[in-house]
Amino acid sequence: MFKKPALLTAFGIGYLLGARAGRERYDAIVAKAQGLWQDPRVQEKAQHARVVAEETAETAKHSVQDKMPGHGSSTTSTTSTSSHQTTPSAPTPAASADPVTGTPRGWES
Repeated sequence: MFKKPALLTAFGIGYLLGARAGRERYDAIVAKAQGLWQDPRVQEKAQHARVVAEETAETAKHSVQDKMPGHGSSTTSTTSTSSHQTTPSAPTPAASADPVTGTPRGWES
């Protein structure tokens, strides 16, 4: 069996050689990745992806807002007269109800 000092020495030499080779390979990978990122074709595709993501997020935002209770196109037309009304025009769910589905809390399965 190996003696402890010989084993530690072998481990240390292997670590140093591996660290040098690993650092050089890491630097080469980083340089290649930066060069690829600076490519105009990659930048064009990244910009296109950014625009599509923003449009999709905006569409999703509007879809969620339209499905939320109390939001929608009918709300904007009654806001000017809402100060004169004593009761709301649409029933509001109870405080203990789920705001999305209107299901009373505790009835979830």
